[in-house]
Amino acid sequence: MRYNYYYLCLYVLFLLGLVTSCSNDIDYTYKGSNYIQISTADDPAIAENDDRPVTVDVLLATAVETDATIHFELSGNEDGVLNMENDGSVLIKAGEKKASFKIASNHKGLIKAQRSMTLKVKDYTDPRMQAWRDLKLIVKPSVESPTLTEEQLELIKGYKEKYGLDLNQFIGVLKCNVEIRYPEGDIGTFYDEETRSFEGKSVITLSDNATAERPILKMIDNPMGLTSFLWEILQKETIEEESWAINEWNQCMLTAIEFDRDKEEFEVTLDNLELLLEERSISFLGTVLNNYDESITSVPFKYSFTAWNRWKQKADNGEKVAVPDGEGDSGNPIYTEYNVSDLIEMGTTLEPRIYLVISTIDEDGWENEPSDFIEPKGSFNEDTFTFQFSWDHYNSGGYTQIYVTYTLNK
Repeated sequence: MRYNYYYLCLYVLFLLGLVTSCSNDIDYTYKGSNYIQISTADDPAIAENDDRPVTVDVLLATAVETDATIHFELSGNEDGVLNMENDGSVLIKAGEKKASFKIASNHKGLIKAQRSMTLKVKDYTDPRMQAWRDLKLIVKPSVESPTLTEEQLELIKGYKEKYGLDLNQFIGVLKCNVEIRYPEGDIGTFYDEETRSFEGKSVITLSDNATAERPILKMIDNPMGLTSFLWEILQKETIEEESWAINEWNQCMLTAIEFDRDKEEFEVTLDNLELLLEERSISFLGTVLNNYDESITSVPFKYSFTAWNRWKQKADNGEKVAVPDGEGDSGNPIYTEYNVSDLIEMGTTLEPRIYLVISTIDEDGWENEPSDFIEPKGSFNEDTFTFQFSWDHYNSGGYTQIYVTYTLNK
């Protein structure tokens, strides 16, 4: 019996050795294309007089076996408005799959209107590499401080004399730091990370609604540092969202307005930020209409989107657009003309509010567990003024938490 057990053990060991040797003969190494992904966590909009570079992150599907070089090109930059670090040449070391490089303004003052540029993979030294997606950048004319009227200057002088408040510290081009914390349900769909931080600048002036007793500000460019972020989300909810993009009525709308992503302009402003001096707080919420035309409390951003403006103008003009509306006997689509105003009512729209204004933010409308709601607050001291608030969009799975800190001018 003892010998049988001995031979059984030898047999089992032989089988294990056979399996192991077979396993060693199998190469599990990924042999497919090594895709090149480019992205940035920074604000991808650059003003010509901006000193802040945009850091481009390069990520490969797998690590390279030997040193490899990727060359990038910037379409739309033929006149050298922007400068790419190392002329867009990026080295990926053997055993690595990540790298980064910077793009910055050349401060030439060449452009008079917003320009879209596209960062693309030009070529690479590793034959397994393959470009995945391009990266869009927006270049804007130099950002300048607003010109104040005599009436505004008098109000600012009065705040100083009456309250000891130097409102000039809050006015002009101000730097801000933005932190965005995404809801758990959006990770992997809208975003790849839980938190994103970046720097920005806003242009702030005295609001037309300000009075001698009420110092009220207006952010006339890049409010809360969020214009590029909001534009990114609007695209993800529309032209980059698969079901939206393949919708034939949406396609007819884009054709009718001659939509051109690279030429469209998206701008945001924010008015009625009132400094409450005794509380050292800032009132910044307002009543707005959401995507169902219901009144909710939110940050009252005002959106201007050239593509939507053209579509809305067609509605105002009483124009009609033909859209597929059923099939004929042969299976071909039957086209019916609808008033553009009716198409908008039925959901064929590019109005930013429909996609970016959803839930109230003065209370927890999502009630997720754990909660992703934060109480909206605005405050200021001798060095900074800050905001925090919840926000969501059409297909989000909860509240995105947004924190913004501005540094006062000295």
